[in-house]
This record gives sequence, C-alpha cells and structure tokens, in this order.
Amino acid sequence: MPIKIKDSKSWFKERVSRFKPVIFLKKNLPFFIFLFLFALSLILGLWNMKRYEVFDINGDEVEEKIEILVNEYLSKNVTGKNFFSIYSNNVEDALESNISYVKSARVSKIVPNKLEVFLEVYEPKLVVLDVGNHCKLLSATGIVLDELCQETEDVPLCCVGHTSDGKYYIFKSDEVEISKITGGKEQLLVMSSISDIVKVVESFGFEVKEVVLKEKVLHIKDMDGRTHIFTLSDDLNVQLARYFVVMGKVKGDSMQFSSIDVRFERPVVKD
Repeated sequence: MPIKIKDSKSWFKERVSRFKPVIFLKKNLPFFIFLFLFALSLILGLWNMKRYEVFDINGDEVEEKIEILVNEYLSKNVTGKNFFSIYSNNVEDALESNISYVKSARVSKIVPNKLEVFLEVYEPKLVVLDVGNHCKLLSATGIVLDELCQETEDVPLCCVGHTSDGKYYIFKSDEVEISKITGGKEQLLVMSSISDIVKVVESFGFEVKEVVLKEKVLHIKDMDGRTHIFTLSDDLNVQLARYFVVMGKVKGDSMQFSSIDVRFERPVVKD
C-alpha cells in the first residue's frame, strides 16, 4: 500500500494553527477587530470634537448673543481635541470663568464628537457708569455682563440712552466701585443687598427707572416719578417689613403718593 505524504502547505498551515499566539488571536478575534477599527477611527479623526449644541437649563431659548459667545469659545478651545481628552468639569468651569453671562454650565459628551451644553445665564437688569465713564450692563446682583458704550463729549449720556425703553434701570453712586471676584468675573458688590429691595418694590407693580445711593441712603425712583427710600445703614429686613405694611395700606386704599420713606420706625408717606 503506498504511503500518503502530506502536502507541505497543509502541514505548515496545521502547525501555524496550533501556534499559541494564533490560537489566542482566533479566540479574541472580535476584540482585535474592534481594537483595529477603533485605532483607525482615531487616526481618521472621527473622535475629534467638532459639534456643539447649546441649551438653556430652564428650557428657554438661549439668547443668540450668548450662544455665539459659547460657540466661539468652544471652537477656539475645544474643536479638534480628542473626545477622551475632554473633561466636562473643566469645560464647565472654563465657560463660567470666560463668559460673563454664564452663571453655571453643565456639559455632556455625546459619542463620538459632540458636546451638549446646558446654561444658567444671568439676566441683564441694570446699567451703571463706572469711574472710567464706561457704561456697563449688570445682572440684578451686580455681575458685570457687558460694556455698552463709553461716555465722551461726542457721546454724552450714553448710559441713560439704554434705559429709555424701561428694559433696564440705571444705578448711580460715587461711593461704590466694581470689584474683581472669584471665577474671573466682576461685580458691583453692593447690588447683592440692593437687588432684594428692588425685587420687593417691583413686586408691588412698580417699574424701577433709577436707583441712587448716596451716604448709604437709597432712593429708588419708578417710571411714574415716585421715590421709595431705604438706608443700607440699618436692618433691611425691618425696613422691608415696614414697606410691606405701608404698601398694603397704600394699595388697599388706592392712595396716591410721591415718596415713601421707611428709614424710620414710623414710615413717612408724602402725597
């Protein structure tokens, strides 16, 4: 009976198939295919950040100006970076520090190259003229949001011009200045207290036109020319309690007045 000699190619193939690394590769072939495709996607830039969506955290539309600022920052500082090298917390902190309108941010990474940004923004509330005659736009608590214009001989009263439609009120005082605060922002610190007073005045239906602080006495003038007077030297809670009582009577009796002064134990109401 003739002896059957194995084909050299079959023999070599059989020996290779028994080689331990080859056996390991066969058992883990799906993993290595995935690894290869993943590496290829990295080389081709599939994971490089390039898309952004910006939302208001409360479900409202983000103002176009703010959305543009956010997109410009992301395009400059995030676009092109690898998805896995981006840390959401770092982007959130950067947006809060570099964009004045952003109060807080929440960032989510979406595979493979997209960011979703949810913003809580400061609402513009007032304007103020600083020591350099720059008219600045502030939030209710005094966070500086933007510079609107600069008063010069050719452009007088530019700050007042931004209050003519009643959208913002103007704050006037020679006693306070805008300060740097943590997080890279600027703030008119006194507004933290004043904003609570303004809210109460507005809660009774008055539109605030002007707030003047002089020697710690606060004059809040509304759009109808009436003045609401407080002082920062005494307990504001006590003064606000007086204001609530007086305004309850004024509103209940439909009284007309030119000013209400709650600095004293017995508030002064003038016709």
